[in-house]
Amino acid sequence: MKKEEANLHIPDRVVIAVAYDCVEKMVYWTDITGPAISKASLSGGDIIPVVTKELQSPEGIAIDHVSRLLFWTDSMRDTVEVSKLDGSQRRVLFDTDLVNPRPIVTNPAYGRLFWADWNRDGPKIEMSNMDGTERTVLVKDDLGLPNGLTFDPDNQQLCWADAGTRKVECMDPHRRLRRQIVDGIQYPFGLVSFGKNLYYTDWRREAVVAVDRLSEKETEEFLPQKRSRLYGITTTPSQCPQAYNYCSNNGGCSHLCLPRLGGFTCRCPDAADGRCEERNL
Repeated sequence: MKKEEANLHIPDRVVIAVAYDCVEKMVYWTDITGPAISKASLSGGDIIPVVTKELQSPEGIAIDHVSRLLFWTDSMRDTVEVSKLDGSQRRVLFDTDLVNPRPIVTNPAYGRLFWADWNRDGPKIEMSNMDGTERTVLVKDDLGLPNGLTFDPDNQQLCWADAGTRKVECMDPHRRLRRQIVDGIQYPFGLVSFGKNLYYTDWRREAVVAVDRLSEKETEEFLPQKRSRLYGITTTPSQCPQAYNYCSNNGGCSHLCLPRLGGFTCRCPDAADGRCEERNL
């Protein structure tokens, strides 16, 4: 395993979520002080703005590296949105039944999207196709503050860290089998899967904590040199995970190509010109 360290100093900003594009080796993040979505090269360099308008509190961010798509949640606009990786061709996928959407993750091979809403009156974890079809609630019982969410394509497991129930749990979203990994944790925020481990950031411990999914035990704790609240966490694999979907070459769409299992939909951005064509394939 190759370990790279990269520092990007962004003063006076609150960065909530981070995501990594393994193709161009770019790190993307949401920032609620801007508010903005920005990117920079993993090897350093300038900060490049991606989305800067019509944002209020962008909190979750996810990438489909195959389709070259960017997804994010905005917990004040109460939306789940999509655009190209450069921020163009933006479209609102969902703007109903959302109260505090935060983490969002993709499963590019299946054209699937998962997100969690920590609405205190009815927290839930939802799933849909990337084209906005087949929206469904995966989990709504025994949730508190589902802050962290990650999808492991190797095991087809969706896992979440909950600051209300103080648990990390995983589920097979196809068979809906749910199991607890650890409980009694403190205040998790971000979560990511890597190999046999899950890594979560913890606001109380001000640390990154590693949990072995198989033994269901905490194995390591990483303390940053400068102690503070840790928000999002992501991995930067040296190679992209193998995945294919129907939008790998934009599917012949004029604008947005949004995949789903076994097909895709050509969609228009919200600010479309007259030449955009929508179709299902």
